[in-house]
Amino acid sequence: MDLDLSNKFGFLDGKARFKALFLLLLRSETYMTSDQLSAELGVTSRTIKNDLRTLKEELLQADLLITSKQSQGYKLEIADEDYANRIKEFFQIYQPRTVDTEFDNRVQYILRRLLSSFQPVKVEYLQDELNVSYPLSKELQNVKEILSEYHLTLVVKPHYGMLVQGEGFKKIMLTVRVYKYFDKNPTANFGIEAYNELFTCERDDMETIRKVFYQTITQSRIVFSDIHAERFIIYLIYFRNQYLTKQRIELDLPEVAFDYQTTEEYELVDKLIKILKQHFEEFTFSEEIIQFLTYIAVISTDLYRFRDCTVENYDTLIDLAEQTRDFILKELSEYLQIDAFDSEVCLKDLLKIMIPISLKIKLGVSDCVDLGYRNIRDNHEQDPLLLHFMKKISRQFQVKYAYQFSENEEHMIFSTLLLMLNRITLDHRKLRLAIIALDGRLSTQQLKFNLQHHFSDYIERIETKVLYELDSMAYHTYDYYLCSNYGKNMNIHYSPIYFAEEGMTELEYVDSLKHIFFDAFDYNKKLPEIKYEGINPKYKFNHFPIETHFHYGCEYEHIEIPGDIHLHIYLHLSSEQEAFKIFSFPQNGSTQIGGEAYYLLINLNVNEDKQKLRMLLDILNRTVTDKERLIYLCREKQTDYSQFFI
Repeated sequence: MDLDLSNKFGFLDGKARFKALFLLLLRSETYMTSDQLSAELGVTSRTIKNDLRTLKEELLQADLLITSKQSQGYKLEIADEDYANRIKEFFQIYQPRTVDTEFDNRVQYILRRLLSSFQPVKVEYLQDELNVSYPLSKELQNVKEILSEYHLTLVVKPHYGMLVQGEGFKKIMLTVRVYKYFDKNPTANFGIEAYNELFTCERDDMETIRKVFYQTITQSRIVFSDIHAERFIIYLIYFRNQYLTKQRIELDLPEVAFDYQTTEEYELVDKLIKILKQHFEEFTFSEEIIQFLTYIAVISTDLYRFRDCTVENYDTLIDLAEQTRDFILKELSEYLQIDAFDSEVCLKDLLKIMIPISLKIKLGVSDCVDLGYRNIRDNHEQDPLLLHFMKKISRQFQVKYAYQFSENEEHMIFSTLLLMLNRITLDHRKLRLAIIALDGRLSTQQLKFNLQHHFSDYIERIETKVLYELDSMAYHTYDYYLCSNYGKNMNIHYSPIYFAEEGMTELEYVDSLKHIFFDAFDYNKKLPEIKYEGINPKYKFNHFPIETHFHYGCEYEHIEIPGDIHLHIYLHLSSEQEAFKIFSFPQNGSTQIGGEAYYLLINLNVNEDKQKLRMLLDILNRTVTDKERLIYLCREKQTDYSQFFI
């Protein structure tokens, strides 16, 4: 997320009408009259004019101007085209970013230009080559940030230009990273002759190299993902071309306590180079290059089989992998107030991920393979609690181990932890059900069959009774009563939870019956009672002081879910006094005064109770994926947790 824009436009969060008005102006290439805008938003022209006055003042802080012309209307003016594109991308007026923007392309051009140059490069040269007149300060700042991921620095020499300085192998890793293999629009021409020459290869030669590589790796026990396999071939081409041009290669590999020659990856690389050398003389690689390619192979290995994760195979990497894995699980245990170490599957899967990362920690480099598709997996509306803690753990990991997870690595760790949490199965009691046979016992047969056939695990017993039988019973031992749809027209004092409609298919029956079994999990007994509280409309554009509702001495986690319906979730999971409060602006008919902003304040005492944690996760996941349900709950003041799922 663009944090700068997030801060500038934060005032729109939860203010549906103002945000809609802003987006209408942002999308429009021409002036729009107040009548046009009022027709779009379903309000009066006077309301639009009042809103525009407020919006105009707020947008000035975001360096935007709303201009007006008599008889033509209003228009949003953004002089800087790049700034306009960033704003449109931020509000997803364009499709979510899966390919690079023009800004990204300029940054990558500068990186390729600097990494392939032996001489200092002046900014004026870059401006001329990119056909821009501005100073490229934002692009160069981004370049510096990417270089820092590889512990490289951009050194500026007055009157001479800029040079990339750092260890040779890190320069090579970044040089390969900015080569777009597997791209949607692959091209061998990046507009920089020196960079193109690093990876040039005749088609026949490339096919031979690919064939040898695929045959060699399939005959070994090593497995690469397709992305890493393609990248490894690019490394081979790079070093082959260095040999052809007689370039001196200085890798500057550090001394690390890791015997790479004992690994199966070394056997693969050694065999591969020997076979390639039979086809091409230029694959006469030094032992240092073999060592580096072995490191890349270890980093690229898809460790699917846990039996391969041994000291014999990976030497000292195992010890560091266990340390880093345990660090992650320890932090997660403290955050979630559970024991995250008792899942054997999670322990094994996380160790597989941490072995390649451990080598990169030893080398002092984060090697991100994102191919420019950085936002594919960025989803804030799934598993918000785990995602929040994953981000915190990533930052803590970076502080302790001086290593920043790539987005791909973070996603893999997140998925492994999520799988562990999803394996928590909720205990449930079995329900005792009575079907009221208003139209006779035969009329209840289909309902009874579907209940027994699809929900037998949730049912202790199910009996069909007519009303006078129930009235004559001394004790009623049923959890729920069900009857036909006709019962809606009758005054039945047993308060049926379900009315079966006529003519439903089997699947419709199953879907309609699900909700009556949520109570079998005892959400309402495990979790505190839901309470609702209104927000004063004066906080429409001002900070709502939810802190005044915090329990004394408690530190809360704040999870923010942006969008047209804006959620603020505040959590404390080791609270002595449990509470579940939902704050919202008051309803006025079908609209909400003050905007679509909701605050959830949750005090829970998890205390190693994984059942309770799983229930909380279910509620939060349901809340962020179905925000309309939250609106309904607030309007109806529903206190039954089953209403989150119906």
